[in-house]
Amino acid sequence: MVKWRQERTINEPIDKVWQLFSDKEIKRLFPKVEEHQLLEGEDDSVGAKHAQSYTEGKQLQHYMIETTVFDDTPERKVRETQFTMSQLFEVTYRYIVERVNNTTTRFIYEGCQKGVNLTAKTMLLTGSKARRQETINAFMHRVEVEARK
Repeated sequence: MVKWRQERTINEPIDKVWQLFSDKEIKRLFPKVEEHQLLEGEDDSVGAKHAQSYTEGKQLQHYMIETTVFDDTPERKVRETQFTMSQLFEVTYRYIVERVNNTTTRFIYEGCQKGVNLTAKTMLLTGSKARRQETINAFMHRVEVEARK
């Protein structure tokens, strides 16, 4: 299993950062998402299930994404999603935004990938930690850039 947790302070109000994590804004943070269609429940709520198409290289992949946590309070907001990638990995992403003050937000990005079989577990163990960290850093940067728009 691979886990990560990264924090960044963003000089924007909490609501401006949080709106980036709504279902209707998904392509701003994930430009490779081709389609994000609601199948069950309601957008931006626990239990919502979306069929998602995602371009990786030249390949179009399809996932069923479920929102497992959705808390929206004035001081702290959390969204957690889960899906199975390529029938190999169980993936969980958690996005947390916390109010520091009226113009500053702490953004926390947590996640984990768990191999569902021996092949997948081996792939995670032998994967490049540096490349994984680059991906996490790029996402954190994209959140900050999009929040400033």
